[in-house]
Formats: sequence, structure tokens, C-alpha cells
Amino acid sequence: MINSLKLKLRQRLGLTEIQERVEHLARQNQELWDHNQVLDAKLKDTLDYNHRILSQVEQLVEQQKRELVQEIIEQSKSGSIINCHMNYCDLLVPVELLQLCPHCLHPTEEKKLNYLLETHCVDWLSSQVKPGDTILDIGASFGTISIPLAEIIGEKGHIYAFEPALKTQKFLQQILDLNNITNISVVKSAISDQPGTYEFVEYLNNSSFSWASETSTLNSPNRNSKFQSLTYEVQVTTIDDFVTTHGLSPNAMKIDIEGFELYALQGGKQTLEKYLPYLCIDIHPDVKTGKTALLGVEPFLQSLGYTLTMEQHTLCATPPEQ
Repeated sequence: MINSLKLKLRQRLGLTEIQERVEHLARQNQELWDHNQVLDAKLKDTLDYNHRILSQVEQLVEQQKRELVQEIIEQSKSGSIINCHMNYCDLLVPVELLQLCPHCLHPTEEKKLNYLLETHCVDWLSSQVKPGDTILDIGASFGTISIPLAEIIGEKGHIYAFEPALKTQKFLQQILDLNNITNISVVKSAISDQPGTYEFVEYLNNSSFSWASETSTLNSPNRNSKFQSLTYEVQVTTIDDFVTTHGLSPNAMKIDIEGFELYALQGGKQTLEKYLPYLCIDIHPDVKTGKTALLGVEPFLQSLGYTLTMEQHTLCATPPEQ
């Protein structure tokens, strides 16, 4: 009886029709929502596709830009001096240096000749050194890591850049002179665990291996024979002897010496124990074992209390608190 009265009341008030219209509108709303979801998905797919296309176009333009700039560099006359931006520094450099590292060219709108070389080493060391510090750059090459650090340590600091390769040390000194950098000294000796005179192998660059000279090193049984090379004698010292002779207190060292890493550290044990410098070490196959130098370097430094982390192929060693 009550349900019948409710039904009649709903009919007279039109509630049943209203409910049906509400339900109809709700279905329409759901259909529109579902349709919009489909459209949103299609729009997202379209935007993603367009983004991929634009990224590919940008990469192509960037590659063409690099190739064009590098072509100009390759055609530049030997002996030319080029103004470039290298590892965050505006520098005058001999064109021969830029011809060695086409893979490091990263042109930007502001700086077409922008080169980035081993910047992970620069970034880490920059966070550790301060004005007035003394740094040993062992295997300095063309100074691409020393020069940015020289700006940080300032006039009261000093960097000793060890580079025994005759051609490379000549270019390094030229770069320092061109840019009036006076807080870096080129040291023409190599570093190992024993002082003396040793045979040095300087690899020659060619079209296939433009970077060959950067692997020049003291002679060893595992010498790389696929590159053309010159051999000559160089003076070798140890970190301990050099530091003692010159009365230094090094705050940081960068070591990149093609497999002699462990032996350089062994020849500098007293210095490491006394001054606890930060260490940035490029890891190569050990010249004696042929296996990664990390197998010897890691336990050696851990025995001195260093905390070690790897950044790409580089070992960053933080000394224990004094």
C-alpha cells in the first residue's frame, strides 16, 4: 500500500522522469569522459611522437654543427692560435690541441668552440680544493684539468704539472704562456716508485688515433705496439722525493699515468700519510700485471684510511679526517 502511494506520488511529481533523465545524463557524461580519455591518450601519443621527432632534429642539427666546426678546425693552419672555451675556461690554445680531441667538442649558441674533457675530474677536485692550495698534477697532458683548478687556488696557490712527453710539455708551456698563467709550473719528470732515468715511449698521433699521444708513458712489457712512437730517456722521481726536495705540503693530487698508478702511490706513501691530500686517479691496466690497477690501488689507499668512490674510470679518494 505504502509503496503504491510512493509510486503514484513520484509519477505526479515527475520524479521518475527526472530520475531517468539524470541517469541518461550520467550515461552521457560517462561516455564523454571515456571519449575524452581516448582523445587525451591520442593527444599524449601525438605529443610524445612530436617530441621524439624534435629531439631527433635537434640531435641532427647539433651533429651537423659539430661536424662543421670540426671541419674548420681540421683545415686550420698548423701553428694557429684559437680562442676557445675549454673546461669552463676561456683560453687561447694552439689548434693542434683542438685537432686532438674532436670527440670533446660540444658547441653551444654562446660558445661555438666549447670543449669538455674529463670534466668529472675537474668537478670533483674543484669541490675539494681552495685558494692557496698546492696541487700535484701527475700526467698533466695539456693542462685541461690543471688550468680550471689554477683559477680556484689563485695566486697564493700553486700546481706542479708533471709531463715528461716532449711534444706535450711544449704545448702545455705554450698554453700557460699564451694565457699568462703563472701559478702552474711544468715539471718535465715522470713519477714512479723509484727515482732514476727510464725509457719513455711517446706515441704519435694519426688520423685513426688522434688521441694516441695522450697514452704516452714509461716503457713497460705491456707497451702498446699498434701506435707509431718515439722513445727517449726521461728523468723519473718519486712523489716523496719531489715533495721533500721542494718543501711542499700538497692538498690534492691528480694522477693519470697509464698503468703506473700504484707505483706512483707507493713512491708517495710518506707524503700521503703526512699530508693526507685528496686524490683523483685515472685507473688503467697495471703495467706489470695487465689487470686493472684498482686491484692494487684500492687496498693500498684503504690501508691509509682513504674513502674511495668510482666516477666513470676515475677513483676519487677522500682522506681520513685529521
